[in-house]
Amino acid sequence: SAAGIEARDVSGGYESAFVQVAELPKGVSTINSVKPEFLSQVIFSSTGKFGMYGISSDIKIKKLTENGTGSAIFTASFTTLTPAMRESDRKAYISASIVGNGLFLLVTSTTSARFNKLDSTLRKVANSFSAIPAPTSNLRNKK
Repeated sequence: SAAGIEARDVSGGYESAFVQVAELPKGVSTINSVKPEFLSQVIFSSTGKFGMYGISSDIKIKKLTENGTGSAIFTASFTTLTPAMRESDRKAYISASIVGNGLFLLVTSTTSARFNKLDSTLRKVANSFSAIPAPTSNLRNKK
């Protein structure tokens, strides 16, 4: 679902960042095997953040970097519907990390018109993301 951690620019409503988690499909265990089509399904379908008001269109996703530690950064361009049902052309960086059987995503986006101006800031935010396993604990096993 689209529930998760979100931050957005309330003054103008253009920039946003959110974390979304998805269970990896069977047979996928490395970031190299995560396909753009799966990211599209998770983020832009009716259950994703950008599909809340209708399924996004004109979606293009491309892998930019992979760091060998289970993380990668993708770029995306797409058209989504706003709450007022207006089309909005947007661009995003998608940071993806695998932990266990989950794909943890940080999506930072703005309008296509503002993207070039904010590219380096959005890229810094995308590069700052990491997801790590929680520490193990015996608390649940104690009686």
